[in-house]
Amino acid sequence: MARYRRFDLATTTTTPEVLEAVRVRRAGLRSAMIRLEQALDAPAPGRSGEWTTCVRDALENLEEVWTRHVIDTEAPGAFLDELTQAEPRLANQVQRLRDEHGQVLSALLAAEDDLRAEPVDTERVRSSLTSLLCELHRHRQRGVDLVYEAYDVDIGGGA
Repeated sequence: MARYRRFDLATTTTTPEVLEAVRVRRAGLRSAMIRLEQALDAPAPGRSGEWTTCVRDALENLEEVWTRHVIDTEAPGAFLDELTQAEPRLANQVQRLRDEHGQVLSALLAAEDDLRAEPVDTERVRSSLTSLLCELHRHRQRGVDLVYEAYDVDIGGGA
């Protein structure tokens, strides 16, 4: 459950509803990450075509969720702008998250290219996407820490 300790509606436009939307987006991203991890974990020897299709589908889902995450947080006046306005001291940390958005998108696109290769190098794809999943976990952790530092609100580490 969220804890609202230092939240002051007079000083920010970020409402508990906005923070709940962030929590929901985090849960959606986590679900997409789990789906990709499960696809990557499936056996590939002797079934490369089926494995590739499952990974490609999970990757497409993750890319859709990631794109929505970036739009919902980076659009002018969206959450990251509000956070920076409420707590200018966190501008560098916010910029780091913004930078990571582009890095993750590049990695997603590179993985799509790897999955189009003939034949698909399953070990390479697994390795690169496992690394990407680790980066996404760290990004989510930095995001939850940033929200807590800005608003003293726990939006949930596991969600």
